[in-house]
This record gives sequence, structure tokens and C-alpha cells, in this order.
Amino acid sequence: VISCDSNRSVLTDETVIAVQPYAGFENKYADTVKNALGEMYGVKVILLDDIVIPENAFVNIKSARYRADTLIHLLKDDKAYIEYDYVIGLIGEDISCTKYSDYETKTIKSPEHKYKDWGIFGLGFRPGKSCIVSSYRLHKSTSKENFIERLKKVSCHEMGHNLGLPHCPNKDCIMQDAAETIKTVDNVELHLCDDCRN
Repeated sequence: VISCDSNRSVLTDETVIAVQPYAGFENKYADTVKNALGEMYGVKVILLDDIVIPENAFVNIKSARYRADTLIHLLKDDKAYIEYDYVIGLIGEDISCTKYSDYETKTIKSPEHKYKDWGIFGLGFRPGKSCIVSSYRLHKSTSKENFIERLKKVSCHEMGHNLGLPHCPNKDCIMQDAAETIKTVDNVELHLCDDCRN
């Protein structure tokens, strides 16, 4: 999560989310995300044609990946999305960001101890206009049905951050922090708890 402040958005009948798949992301799965976001947040969601993955987001620090922070900045700043309230990018390649916090103690690490290139499921501004979700790590050790559930959950989670929602302590809520494990994604429900919905 890239946090700017704690403001939360108000959704209306006029709110529009654009789903932007990148080349190679299967259209049927992009359509699944579109439907999940519409059901979860009760807004209009449109599916755009796929686009080429920006070359300037590519890195090969630990392994070949695309920088999630670069991708969400590009989605936020691209004038092609000016008519939409929010945009979620969908990519089939592995994505990463720099990790500054220690999972065990939740303390800020000094710059020399940070993870320079940390593989992730997704990333979004909180609040903000854009987020990105990668299917790359969601395929691991699972059935096709569970992969689809993971994709819907992570997509709704990242859009929740765009809407201003922080991570939630409720173990069933879609906004629970994955804490670097896919098991957390598998264990949460595809819904917002009452506190987050309020």
C-alpha cells in the first residue's frame, strides 16, 4: 500500500472503475475481476482493451519482474484514464516493490536493511486513483477455481485501498493484510466487514 493520507472516498451511481489488462492477461479473467468489483462496490465497472506492458517498469534485480509502484504511477498519470474515477491494472507477470517494514516486528528498517525487490500480489495507493494486481503468484499450488477466487479477492482488496481503506484486523475481511502469505488470501472471505463497509 502506498499511503497518501487517510481520507476515504464516497461511492455514488456516477463512480466508474476502469479495468486495464496488460498484454498477455487473459480476457476471461479480466472480465471476472470486472464483475467482482461491480458486485463488491456497487459501481459501474468497464473493461478496457489490453495494452503493452511499459518497458520502463521492468527490472531484473532479484529476478525478472515489473515494478508495481511504477505501474500504478503510470496508470494514475496517464491522461487516457482521466474520465474514470479509478483504474486497476491486471498483469500476468511477476511484480515487485521495495519493502521497508519488518514482518515480524512491524518496525521500519533502515535503508541498508530493506528488501530492494520484493515480489507481491498487488499494490495500490491509499487513497488514490490506481492499483495493480498480478496473477503470477496466485496460480501457485492451487486449482483453477481457487485461483479465480484469489484473483477476485486481491483485486477487491487493492481497490479497497484506492477507496481509502487500510488493512483490517478482522480475519474474515477482504482488507486483512496478506502478511506475505497466500494462505491469508485463501482464508479471508470475499466481502468487507461491517467496519470497512461503513
